[in-house]
Amino acid sequence: MSRLNTIVNEEHLYIISDLHLGNPSFVNGERLDSFLKYLSKTNGNLCINGDGIDLLQLSVPKLTSDLQSILNSLLNFCNKGNKKIYYVIGNHDVYMEAFLEGSGVFSVVPFIDVISGDQRIHIEHGHLYDPLFLFYPKLYIQMSKLLGLFVLISPAFFHLWFKIWRFFSWVKNRRKLKLQDPPIDNPNYISAARELFNRGFDTVIFGHTHHSGMQAIGKNGIYANAGSWTDASMHYIRINNGNVELAEWR
Repeated sequence: MSRLNTIVNEEHLYIISDLHLGNPSFVNGERLDSFLKYLSKTNGNLCINGDGIDLLQLSVPKLTSDLQSILNSLLNFCNKGNKKIYYVIGNHDVYMEAFLEGSGVFSVVPFIDVISGDQRIHIEHGHLYDPLFLFYPKLYIQMSKLLGLFVLISPAFFHLWFKIWRFFSWVKNRRKLKLQDPPIDNPNYISAARELFNRGFDTVIFGHTHHSGMQAIGKNGIYANAGSWTDASMHYIRINNGNVELAEWR
């Protein structure tokens, strides 16, 4: 097994998160394939920021189909120019860590701290800042599995869950944030980002919430989330010599 290295130097890095391969809600295989082909022509590496594979809301036939297509694309990406793929473990794929590491395709990490240009950038999936997962992990897993049964009926239930969860969390925590503008993401993640800024990071990138966006948090730093590739619009984050940008893949 390769040595775990969570501090990396990357002048050019692309970040995507929450692919949820194997979940019936993932229907963007062709667009992901075209995105990987595009990246293979650039000089940047790739980071999958958690939940690349979905074990909690799994359809085995769907996962088999997704992996046959996507793994070939990932291998082709790696073979062109010795590119690297960082895989940050999320809550839906935590039990896949040994498999992912053993595949030889990914550098598997719990998080990565990127030094790019003169910037320090922290990348983490973010499920450890989800109060339900943090304090009631067994309940969270049971609810996720139950949601998976509804997703088999209609993938729309998957997206509805995140919208409801985000709304109630915002109502509960909106007074704690003291932001001039409404938060672009779950308030718990804004608070966690502030703590990381206090540790010297300039930008914090999370996943998990399926809500893409970027926001300046006071004068301390930038919060960013690449969203999910189960949605109609798919976003990615590009780091270029310390400059962090959110873009949509069409």
